[in-house]
Amino acid sequence: MRKILLAVMAVAAIGFTSCNNKNAKTDVAIDSTSIVETASAAELAGIDAENLTKDLAEKIAANNPEAVQSIIQQAKDKIAELLAQGDAEAAKAYQAKISAFLTENADKIKAVVGEQNEAVNTLISAISAVPTEATEAVEGAVDAAKESAEQKVNEAKEEAQKKVDEAVDAQKKKAADAIDNAANDAKKKLGL
Repeated sequence: MRKILLAVMAVAAIGFTSCNNKNAKTDVAIDSTSIVETASAAELAGIDAENLTKDLAEKIAANNPEAVQSIIQQAKDKIAELLAQGDAEAAKAYQAKISAFLTENADKIKAVVGEQNEAVNTLISAISAVPTEATEAVEGAVDAAKESAEQKVNEAKEEAQKKVDEAVDAQKKKAADAIDNAANDAKKKLGL
């Protein structure tokens, strides 16, 4: 009987040990995935710009003028989209990478686009000019919105404090009235 009992206990111990090991491995996996950092919008825009410049370099190497013009238009549209979302920092990061690539490869681009040169030049100059003025305007609007929000929060805090003070004053008056009424009742009972 002891042998059977010991065998059952050994099997149970092994079972519990293996369950604990599985949980430990799962906890490690969960912890390792929670360490992942999130990238800022500017970092993501920089990555998007790098991908776009790689694609543009491939189209230049393939001597495809329509694709080159299309990619440059995509870059301009992306900058406008980032500005429309109010993310001036990301727009600056994106524009800086694209503009640097376009400046560095201007001769190659002109050689590829040939007769479409004027349209591409217009796009390139638009990409270079957009963020400077627009980002300043967006940043000003964001700052104004922050100030307005802070002002409204402060006004709400003041209003809430005013209501709390009024409620406290009302309770004090009520308590004082109750004390006065109790004192008057006591005086009447005592005949004073």
